[in-house]
Amino acid sequence: MQWRFFTVICCLAFGGCVMGPDYHRPDMHLPEYFSGAGTQWHVARVTDRIDRGAWWLMFADPELDRLEKLSLQQNTTLAIAVAQRDQAVAQLAAVRASLWPTLGFTAQQQHNHSYFLAQANHSVGFQASWEPDFWGLARRAIEQQGAAEQSVEAQMASVRLSTTAQVAQTYFSLLQVHERTRLDQHAVDLSERILELTRAQEQAGTVSHAAVLQVMAQLDNAKSQWQQDLWQGEQLVHALAVECGQLATGFVLHLGQWPRLPDIPKGIPADILLQRPDVAAAERSVAAANAGIGLAEIAYFPTVTLAANISWQSNKWGDWIRAPNRYWSLGPTLAETLFDGGKRAAQVRQAKAAWRQSVATYRGQVLTAVQEVEDDLSAINGLAQQSARTRVAVQTMLDNEHVTYNQVQAGTASDIDLLNGQLSVLSEQQLDLAVQAQRYLNTVFLVQSLGGGWSTKGS
Repeated sequence: MQWRFFTVICCLAFGGCVMGPDYHRPDMHLPEYFSGAGTQWHVARVTDRIDRGAWWLMFADPELDRLEKLSLQQNTTLAIAVAQRDQAVAQLAAVRASLWPTLGFTAQQQHNHSYFLAQANHSVGFQASWEPDFWGLARRAIEQQGAAEQSVEAQMASVRLSTTAQVAQTYFSLLQVHERTRLDQHAVDLSERILELTRAQEQAGTVSHAAVLQVMAQLDNAKSQWQQDLWQGEQLVHALAVECGQLATGFVLHLGQWPRLPDIPKGIPADILLQRPDVAAAERSVAAANAGIGLAEIAYFPTVTLAANISWQSNKWGDWIRAPNRYWSLGPTLAETLFDGGKRAAQVRQAKAAWRQSVATYRGQVLTAVQEVEDDLSAINGLAQQSARTRVAVQTMLDNEHVTYNQVQAGTASDIDLLNGQLSVLSEQQLDLAVQAQRYLNTVFLVQSLGGGWSTKGS
């Protein structure tokens, strides 16, 4: 009879109802096209466990690949995120354990002494208890913690993406400063040569001392810019070392040429935005908050606990197994709160408000993601056109330098005119370099905005 009762309890516990609303992902009315790329949206489920892969390989730069791998292995911020993910996984395992009974063991030995009597008491026993999940309390708790664990895992993916993107941004900024320093050194050399020729003209009486002072100021500005780029380059190396989890002192880089700029496909599927780690984390938070409503509503229902206890007590070791020394108990316990002053109702309202907050956060995250993609596509398209203009300007200045060189050969222009023309070429090259570097940076920004590139692997 007892076993039949236990069987019925188990069926009710594992097959009973689950209180609270079932979860549905909040709908987002997304636009049909990216205005910056003309790409149609495709509705897809949230995939917060997608492997976003080594997106930086699209640049085909061995040094960048080495730095990215180093950052994934040694970056301290990423290590913190991984540890937080592991904590969430352990917490989920702990919550899942609530579905199962608990079993305990006790053993006790006492010696009681008085003036007239000395007596020993020995006891050993086993206890078991189980709270059947009639109303889905444990299942809602598992659902909530599972969503929270997935949210933490998505946050870890967000940190991973942010870390690798920051390494790429710092690397490209360092390439820019390295190239800019070379141009600065060339500008210093040209300015020193111009100063030398201008002083010769002053001695010949063809120019005033004011012209010399003007060239000296130009030289000082060129040296100042050169020095600034030198220490900025050093600081970028230090930053890159920390991002790779290394000491800044003695960190070695092998800088080469600019890598190829990857082509951005015209058909970027818009459902990638739902795979962005921060968007996925926000959506999982909505699921956790939804389960929280169920947990709050379950508080209205009684709790039932099944407990069993068996023990043996005796003042003699040899008498333990005898029936008169055995004690046991078995039975259910029912507990229900009859009055709480509105506490449970307030907790339900609080859970529903938390759910509305998480929904608003999720919607805001999606809207921000759309804005960032649109901004980055606009910037990339604009920078491509700007780069074409700066390349034309550089070529125009090179043609002008060639004309001036011919004029110098013909005696209709001076060496100073040629050197000033070369300085103008350097100035245009600096502007072209800045635009080129920004194109690389904005490509990385777009990778971040899309959640790790434009591959749909794992969808």
